[in-house]
Amino acid sequence: MTPVTFEGCFGWLHPAAGRRGVVLCSPHGNEELCVHRSWAALADRLAAAGMPALRFDYPGTGDSAGSDEEPERVRAWLDGIHAAIRFLRAATGVEEVALLGLRLGGTLAAMAAAERGGVARLVLMAPCASGKAYAHEMKAMARLAGAPQPVGGVEFAGFRLTAGTLAGMRALDLAALPAMPAPRILLLARTDVRDGAKLAGRLRALGAAVEEEPFAELAALMNSVHRALLPAAPLDRVAAWLSADAPEGATAWTPPDVSAPPGRLELPGAVETPARFGSGLFGILCEPVLRGGPGRPAVLLLNSGATHHVGSGRMSVMLARRLAARGYASLRMDAAGLGDSAPCPGRRDNLIYRGDGPDDARAALDWLEGQGYPRVVAVGLCAGATLALHTALADPRVAAQALVNPGRFLLSAEGFTSEAVIQDAARRTRDYLPKVADPRVWRAVLRSDPKVQRIARTLLARTLDALRDRFGSGAASGGAAQWFRRLGERGVSTLLLYSTGDVTLGELESRLGRGGRRLRGVAGVRLETLEDADHSLMLRAAQERFAARLEEHLATLSAANQAEEPAGRPARIGAPGG
Repeated sequence: MTPVTFEGCFGWLHPAAGRRGVVLCSPHGNEELCVHRSWAALADRLAAAGMPALRFDYPGTGDSAGSDEEPERVRAWLDGIHAAIRFLRAATGVEEVALLGLRLGGTLAAMAAAERGGVARLVLMAPCASGKAYAHEMKAMARLAGAPQPVGGVEFAGFRLTAGTLAGMRALDLAALPAMPAPRILLLARTDVRDGAKLAGRLRALGAAVEEEPFAELAALMNSVHRALLPAAPLDRVAAWLSADAPEGATAWTPPDVSAPPGRLELPGAVETPARFGSGLFGILCEPVLRGGPGRPAVLLLNSGATHHVGSGRMSVMLARRLAARGYASLRMDAAGLGDSAPCPGRRDNLIYRGDGPDDARAALDWLEGQGYPRVVAVGLCAGATLALHTALADPRVAAQALVNPGRFLLSAEGFTSEAVIQDAARRTRDYLPKVADPRVWRAVLRSDPKVQRIARTLLARTLDALRDRFGSGAASGGAAQWFRRLGERGVSTLLLYSTGDVTLGELESRLGRGGRRLRGVAGVRLETLEDADHSLMLRAAQERFAARLEEHLATLSAANQAEEPAGRPARIGAPGG
């Protein structure tokens, strides 16, 4: 697959020589984050079936230009589909184009196809009956999450639908399609709602030949970023249906040389360039048009859990472009098995806290050094924070780091699924200690209840940690403190941020003492609280507060770098935390 850009959109072309091509219209927001890797696997299946496939980010989403707060978003998304069709035809020489859309992407695909005509086939995977129905779903999810809402709009999981976008969505209605979107349509309908038959009837009334099948895998696919792996059967079914009766023969188009420099995306004040490095790793370099002062470090943005390089709620994209406006280059990357990087040999996708993860990050450091950035600030959230820490420990090119809500301080040789991390998450001692005296806990232990036994083991470990913290040196869990001390002695500046009341505070207490007491007096460490923030910083306001803290951290680093220091010795910066 080859990264491409067209009309402000970023996408991936999965090459093949067939005469029918496919444009994939992704779902919106957090749903797109969930399916991102499965979406790439589907595009690969289409290409293997002989059809060049193009998946792309709508304007203002993913790696494309713009933001979700700009006006006319719905019109921009539809125009993005039209632009993708034009690009696919021009780039590959296909005679026919089919569209494939999932959830809101299915709704948009049908509307765009009805607008333009000439679409050979259309696959609708659990399409939303209307934009209004989708907006109601997002409002309900936001209400359940209890997140503060923008005036007139809705925000869920870091993605925002403004009042103007909501107004535009009211025009998306599959029951009111003005024309037949395609002569042949495959409808993979949700099994938990009953609007599939109604939609199929409407499409048939417009003259389309419609095939209906249940889409039982939808719930698993949309479960979470970490667990979203679409089984092979639906992929094969869609590929076979789309390739049926395709024009015979091959186009004269020759697939591009993937070793050639990929296309760049021009942005106001910045340029973004897709990058390949290491063993099949991928990232996007965002460089300011006007660079900052000499020696200014680049920022390495690591995966937030298993979310691909755009970050939770697209935070990494917005952060990269904000930093570019202040003269900082950044690389947002995918570790192996995540996002658009190649899988880890012999391992399943979406593993986090992998022991060899620092090797991926160091491959990014090698690449950045080759681009003229020998010093780097590593930034990570959740599992990305742990990866940043261990990369800093392993590589002197990391001059500073910003760590947000690290779920663990230790890596594992084989890595973890998110479920395993959540199951083993350490809670704060004050949450556990009242349960130690509860006789019901110990009766359940004696009954050999596996779940309660696991809780009891955690209770015992947390209690022992509390005693060591209060009466001893805490040597058994003092490794993390030593790591930060070593980094401080090397001159590495650390900003360690925790959301108020975050679940990861238990890990902080377990490894670094209550309130991070073992970090007191450690050079270069600032331990701070991020108020009114969720764990993954999906709230837009929390993202803004973190961006401001990171900018302050970078400014301190720049100021220290300009201070009088012996030649070749890194500046030691930051105030002791605690």
